[in-house]
Amino acid sequence: MDVGEATAQLQEFVLRSLGKPDLTGRDDIFEVGEASSLYSMELVLFMEEKLGIPLDDDDLERDNFATIDAMAGLIARKLGDALNSPAAGAQT
Repeated sequence: MDVGEATAQLQEFVLRSLGKPDLTGRDDIFEVGEASSLYSMELVLFMEEKLGIPLDDDDLERDNFATIDAMAGLIARKLGDALNSPAAGAQT
């Protein structure tokens, strides 16, 4: 899955699950949405299980999940890390 596809799926999930279709990428979902710490865990599960993006403990900071733009940046970093890992280069 590429960054654009993963980001689009994430945005669709957030807008649908929060019931906020007018939410922008810069809106803090914890301030303008119905997001809570429990919702944060839903986001983590969505990213790991639905998008196949493994998250580390260091990734689990509020700033990484506060906005759709921040989550898109996290996705880009994680997918970039996966593409640049030695294991990725060893695949034939």
